[in-house]
Amino acid sequence: MNSDSYDILRRAVVEALGPRATPERRRQIAAELRALAEQQERMAERAETQRVPDASERRTDRAAGMYVRIRHEPDPVTGARRIRLLFGKQIWFDLGSPARIVIQRVGSEIWVVESKGESGLRVETDVGLPGCVVPDGTPLDRLTPGRYAATLRAGALVIGAREGER
Repeated sequence: MNSDSYDILRRAVVEALGPRATPERRRQIAAELRALAEQQERMAERAETQRVPDASERRTDRAAGMYVRIRHEPDPVTGARRIRLLFGKQIWFDLGSPARIVIQRVGSEIWVVESKGESGLRVETDVGLPGCVVPDGTPLDRLTPGRYAATLRAGALVIGAREGER
């Protein structure tokens, strides 16, 4: 691993641990890092089996489906506002089509990663775009409804600028 990658990962781990990490929190972060490493292995294996276009064949603009959409809607029972996160099909497939996700803030960015086991938010895929209802208290609370650019980095979907604001 080159020193730049190590420094970036180390800073992310230190930030995730917080100022006074307990042994339980350290174990939780270690388990999440192992899960991310396994996800990267699967993605690498998948990439090796697929043909990768060379630089002359790559499009300079973003491919279709590389976005997320944030929508506000009323809860059918209480009528309270809730957030629905929808994934463009391509970015969802590139993420690995996870059944469950976790939304987290990493520095100034919002990352969406695959969740292991039964934790996290369940992604509904039965109608239209894959998506989920996001509870209050997530980093998405600060975003206005609309379509946002999405990229993959370090096995995570990174929510970018709102389209039209770039």
